[in-house]
Amino acid sequence: MKAKRLVIAGVGVAAILGGTAVVLDQMTAGEPPAPHAAPPSVSSPPAAGSTPEPGTTDAPAPTGPGDGAPTPTGGSTGASAAAPVGREVLPPVSATPTGLPVPSPPAPLVSKPLPAAASAQGKIADGFPADALRFPDGTVVVSTSVAPAEESLQVAADAITGLSQDSVAGHFQQVLGSVGFWSEPVPAAAGERALRFSRGADSVTLTASTTGTGGTRFMLLGNLHAAAGG
Repeated sequence: MKAKRLVIAGVGVAAILGGTAVVLDQMTAGEPPAPHAAPPSVSSPPAAGSTPEPGTTDAPAPTGPGDGAPTPTGGSTGASAAAPVGREVLPPVSATPTGLPVPSPPAPLVSKPLPAAASAQGKIADGFPADALRFPDGTVVVSTSVAPAEESLQVAADAITGLSQDSVAGHFQQVLGSVGFWSEPVPAAAGERALRFSRGADSVTLTASTTGTGGTRFMLLGNLHAAAGG
């Protein structure tokens, strides 16, 4: 009898324990799960021109001297002007003259006071520029003359030499070329040769012809300007 009661009592305890387990299981299934801690949100910086929402603390912290930002010098707290980019300043270039220097005018072949008009047969007339119009060696003078005309002196000469026409022309090209004259051929009669020598306003004309003995008879006609002097 006693054993029967114990069995009944065990069955009742088992029933109570089974009911309690069912109730606990139902309570557990209906209870919502506990919320997990949300991770800290990382807010992105606001776009340019947008206004942050009230209560947010996403605004960037002001930069101070201790945050690594450069501090303006000279006590200025405003926006400093950008320093000008360094430029090398070159010294001014002085203008240099170009071209060749203008040569000084050559010395005149005659000078003032001009000689009086004169002529001579068989010799050099007074005032004739014999040094400037030097004749070839061995020349026989036929006649010479000079005539003043305002600022110039007109000269003429007639002479005979044993040289050829080419040699006479070459002689005067050398003599007058050494004092700045240049020469050019000019029309002449048949059998003759003519050259004109020029230098500025000065001019000398040479005419040469062959004589019957094979020599050359030449004539000079020139207009030479003078300069002031004694």
